[in-house]
Amino acid sequence: MKLKFDSKSFLAMGFTVIWFPLLVIAVETFLLGSFEEATVWAQERTTAYLLNVLIVYALFLLLMGIINRFVISFLLANIIAILLAVFSYFKFSFLGENLYPWDLLLYNNVLNLLPNIYKQANVGVALAGIVIVLLVLVGLFIYMLKRRPKPIMRLPWWVRLVFTALGAVCLAAFVFYRTFPGMDQLMKEADMSNITFNQERNYKQNGFYGAFMLNMQSAIVLAPSGYSKSGIESIVKELKKETADQTDASGKKPNIIFVMNESFWDPTLLEKIQFVPDPMPFIRDHQTGWLLSPTFGGGTSNVEFEVLTGFSNNFLPVGSVPYQQYVKEDQPAAMPNYLKGLGYNTLAIHPYAKWFWNRETVYQHFGFDEFLDDKSFKDPIYKGPFISDEQVTKTIIERTEQSDDPMFIYAVTMQNHTGYAEDKYDKFDVKTTVPEGIDDVYNILLRSYTQGVYDADKALEELLEHFKDSDEPTVVAFFGDHLPAIGQDYRLYKVADFVPRGAGESQWGLEDFEKTRSTPLLLWNNFDAPIPDIDHLSPNQLGPAVFDMAGIRKPLYYGLLEQFRDKLPAFTRELKIDADGGLHRDTPDKAKKLSKEYQLLQYDLLFGKRYGEDAVK
Repeated sequence: MKLKFDSKSFLAMGFTVIWFPLLVIAVETFLLGSFEEATVWAQERTTAYLLNVLIVYALFLLLMGIINRFVISFLLANIIAILLAVFSYFKFSFLGENLYPWDLLLYNNVLNLLPNIYKQANVGVALAGIVIVLLVLVGLFIYMLKRRPKPIMRLPWWVRLVFTALGAVCLAAFVFYRTFPGMDQLMKEADMSNITFNQERNYKQNGFYGAFMLNMQSAIVLAPSGYSKSGIESIVKELKKETADQTDASGKKPNIIFVMNESFWDPTLLEKIQFVPDPMPFIRDHQTGWLLSPTFGGGTSNVEFEVLTGFSNNFLPVGSVPYQQYVKEDQPAAMPNYLKGLGYNTLAIHPYAKWFWNRETVYQHFGFDEFLDDKSFKDPIYKGPFISDEQVTKTIIERTEQSDDPMFIYAVTMQNHTGYAEDKYDKFDVKTTVPEGIDDVYNILLRSYTQGVYDADKALEELLEHFKDSDEPTVVAFFGDHLPAIGQDYRLYKVADFVPRGAGESQWGLEDFEKTRSTPLLLWNNFDAPIPDIDHLSPNQLGPAVFDMAGIRKPLYYGLLEQFRDKLPAFTRELKIDADGGLHRDTPDKAKKLSKEYQLLQYDLLFGKRYGEDAVK
């Protein structure tokens, strides 16, 4: 086939040169909420703007080379580019985070949460406009497939190969920008860098497509500097010395019960708002301290990941979801696997779909003997649209009573999941009152949310009252996974002056991150074991604390966690809290050596050769 470029072909290719720059401006206007802000970005960061255009154009060239149909390739490139922006818009509206490449693995979660996102974000008009545009594009695409009009241009094989190579190489240059020849220098000249520690700024400075592509390489976890067999064996050898005298406590091993309560938090901390009566009197009277969550408003599985493995999300790429990305084989460091070796029956309870956050697969790799999802309950008690916290409590009691062996139960509740609509419950036990100046819609949302807090408090009281009179020695850890997302961009917390106003977290200090990441933590037992003295604790440190209280032998790995806890008991990406209560943005010098050892051992056990597998025995 000869290459023929008639006037129609030149016009078509010329149109794409004009169209894609306009598309990028339109997308930035949509995401930033202002045409003026989008054009200012394009003018002040012209090279970054042009590189965003290049990314979309490279996608078009790649499709053109593969499909060899101009209209279909053009439509596909537009559909992909627009859909990515739409997903990012909704995610940011709902969770205050942009779209990351690994979010695309969570399509089931997105589809099932869309009704809640629609209600919370109040984006009906925007959604209608987006749907219309996409319907037009899809309609044209279907028309092309069915009618098969004469192609605008047909490319010979060698031109298709050139287009495919150009598109693929260009996209690969962004994905592998750290190692791609010349790309690092180009990035410096364009003043573009992957600002992984502040993704909001990352997307604003580099543009949506630029930041999205740069984040792709972050999905690939490389070995940290210093990782080697001898290095890991040295860490494990030192741990063996320090824990040589560790023995099991005498007596019957206790049941160990974790209750991670969905979005549980103390709403009375919003001092401008009144709650009558107190929605959580029982937990308030028994609270041990605070859990410093690595997430806000969502990302439950990332909290769960830290609790069950002792690993830290701090050593993983920003925005990653370990349950979806990294847990692909059995994890000897996981708490259920270790406790099975001590004679425990291991049970996971989550009264929702088993595919959510890929739990069905992950729980198998973690060593749970059984997983009770929403289909596992017979005639369960519902409260609102979800199976209730009360039902979870009753199931925990039933299963411990049925087992002759000690039980390890990890229960993740669902009742207070987001979707705090006015009609979520038939009746409300707590009256909420917002002052003038705060939209009454937040009163409605808070009332539904607070009912969940009230019910969680009652359910936990029922659980502890049962075990208080039980002959079964039992340890309970109760905590919230994260604060609730009520309103876009921390809206409720800002109008209630809980945190400073202003876009995103731009006006925040470390104290504000502490407030928006701290959930109530309660540790309890029925055999008078000492309760740990806790101010703030990260989820990855819960295992050692609970094992101490239970009086059972800990894996060597926990020895490293305890050493780290003595320096930094609370350790997240945005905030570190030292043993004296000091707040830090970065890891303080006194903890850097231990932090490095922690990172190396975590990498070895999660991604590496597992030279240190003895550390989890």
